[in-house]
Amino acid sequence: MSGTISWQRNLYALTAASFLMFTAFGFVFPFLPLFIGTLGVGDVGQVEVWAGVSSFGQALILSLCSPIWGAYADRHGRRLMVLRAAFGGGVVIGLMGLTTNIWEFLGLRLLQGAFTGVVAAVTALATSFVPRERIGYALGILQMTTFAGNAVGPLLGGLVADRFGFRAGFGVTAILFLSAGVLTLAFVKENFVPPQDARASAGLRGMLRDIRARGADRQLLAMMLVLFSAQFGVNVVQPMLPLFVQYLDPTQTAATATGAIFTVAGVVASISAVVWGRVGDKFGYRRLLIGMALGAALVYIPQALVTSVLQLIILRGVLGIFDGGLLPSANAFIASSTSRKGDSSSHGTTYGLVNLANGMGFALGPLSGGLIAASLGLRSVFFVTAAILLVIAAYLPFGIREPGRNQGSSGAPN
Repeated sequence: MSGTISWQRNLYALTAASFLMFTAFGFVFPFLPLFIGTLGVGDVGQVEVWAGVSSFGQALILSLCSPIWGAYADRHGRRLMVLRAAFGGGVVIGLMGLTTNIWEFLGLRLLQGAFTGVVAAVTALATSFVPRERIGYALGILQMTTFAGNAVGPLLGGLVADRFGFRAGFGVTAILFLSAGVLTLAFVKENFVPPQDARASAGLRGMLRDIRARGADRQLLAMMLVLFSAQFGVNVVQPMLPLFVQYLDPTQTAATATGAIFTVAGVVASISAVVWGRVGDKFGYRRLLIGMALGAALVYIPQALVTSVLQLIILRGVLGIFDGGLLPSANAFIASSTSRKGDSSSHGTTYGLVNLANGMGFALGPLSGGLIAASLGLRSVFFVTAAILLVIAAYLPFGIREPGRNQGSSGAPN
């Protein structure tokens, strides 16, 4: 990159592509339990379990593939990984709309895990060209697209599902993913210089060696534990929301009501993500992370006690204030630590490992949530998530150190 304008233009183009992909996710994935119910798996209890199993399988494959994709990106370019996620996701998710039984659907969910990984790909690319002192701002902008997409996608996806059926949503999702790939190909630039050391030419063995070396960083391991726990807790609840809406009010059109819940939370979180990103750049990411975990925990508790869909919508909106700062502050903390240690050439490997932790949380959270809901009731999942976030908030002051700030810029060219 040459000059401030270049990295900003790059960031805005990447932001637009990211928004398209997360809007695409929102079109179908909040309603997967309802779609699974149309595949003839049995009663509501069976739907809960199969929804957890499908999310577990997809996230497990995603987590296992992420470090390898990350190490590959450090050798061949991070933009290539965004293209892989966009075009691969478009094809695989489009095919999901053609499935006729649960086994076909599960097979494609596994392929989705192998080929998507949008968050890690976008984050690794952005942190490679954004100046270090603007990382919090940049990741806040990108996180805004996650929440904005999660706001727009479920609202439109719910309307499409209720009017045209769930399968139509998969077609729209495929188009949006492919459009994001074209946008990235045309407008996102990368001045990538392949590493010259001997290990870089050692193929898969060299990539695995780099993964092991990066994974030995205690600070990174601590943050991976935090992110795993946070994603596990959040995803105990997330897949159960459509079923909880049906439980609260069986007369509601479940897809539309669920879409409204995601929309309200997404709008609030997308605004707060940018604000919290600037706060983290100024006052430190660890403090922000502690506050976000504690605040989110306290908002999950009353969600277990709601008696109407409207109450749930309001509380999910309040939760968005804290959700908007949780992941950006964690990712900015990791990026700042990586740059400070001179490991800026390992952004792909770093966020591949981070996505391993995230993916395991995504894998085990829905599976556990389905089993907890089936055995203890839907309300219990909110208490479980609140407890996990409280433990995180208590661990952070002692488990991680704030990286030094204002000690130079990103290792990437500006």
